[in-house]
Amino acid sequence: MATKVTLNIFSGRPNPSWVLTGEDEKQLIERLAVLEEVTDKRPSGVYGGLGYRGFTITRPASHPQGRLAVTVHERIVDRPGDFNVLDRSDTESFLVETARGRLPEVVSEYLAQNTGPAATDQKFAIPAPAAAKCPVCKAVDAPAYTPGTWNTPAVQPKNNCYNYANNKITNTFAQPGRAHGKQATLMACPNVLAAAKADGLVQVSNFTAPLPKGRGWYVALVVWPNADYHWYRQDKVGCWSHKPGQTAARNTDNSGKAIADPKTCNRGPYIHFCTYMVRRPGTVIK
Repeated sequence: MATKVTLNIFSGRPNPSWVLTGEDEKQLIERLAVLEEVTDKRPSGVYGGLGYRGFTITRPASHPQGRLAVTVHERIVDRPGDFNVLDRSDTESFLVETARGRLPEVVSEYLAQNTGPAATDQKFAIPAPAAAKCPVCKAVDAPAYTPGTWNTPAVQPKNNCYNYANNKITNTFAQPGRAHGKQATLMACPNVLAAAKADGLVQVSNFTAPLPKGRGWYVALVVWPNADYHWYRQDKVGCWSHKPGQTAARNTDNSGKAIADPKTCNRGPYIHFCTYMVRRPGTVIK
């Protein structure tokens, strides 16, 4: 009957979560009693992206206070599913405090910089659409950009960036190397790269070589050092798309711009560009 808090922040790995202590839960109940649901609805694309995306609080119907499903973020206003969204910086700061000692240091530092007074009102503003000249796609087998396939309640929360890059819905939140007992434990380029190679992906230096029918398509790996990884894929149109964790598939970066090259786009905290790879037929993920 405990109240669980989930920090929405990762793309590849499952988001960190924890159960509130009795005193913290009491404070949360008091805070929620005076909060109002945000009714303003803006494009869900504002909610996604790479990096911090707010806290989700859940508790079962058997809890003395009843069922709860709510997302708290100071400047985020939408989320698919049956979640309410609460726009309150004081409650957001309280949840940051409950996370102390429960997160890797690099994640705690990033969270401190992106919540409360340190975050700016412009950070989550809706960006103006920006056109980009897409490169020519050289892979005959490259998937078409069809976000509707991924952005449904049955698929979106159960598949991550690795599923999306491989164009494979497994509903397992697939992890590089897990299908072959080679899953990475350290979030660094060489480690995640080795795990992906175990699944059948092949490292390449760029995405300019022709890939005939039956030879796969191009993907790209980036890493948030010591925290998480993220994948992009090149679509038939030539530009790239991605699916940050449990959020919607999208074809824009953290600045709202089309992605001509994941090496140079805005990737938030995923500052290490690792490599391009080819997703070949026969690749197995789970």
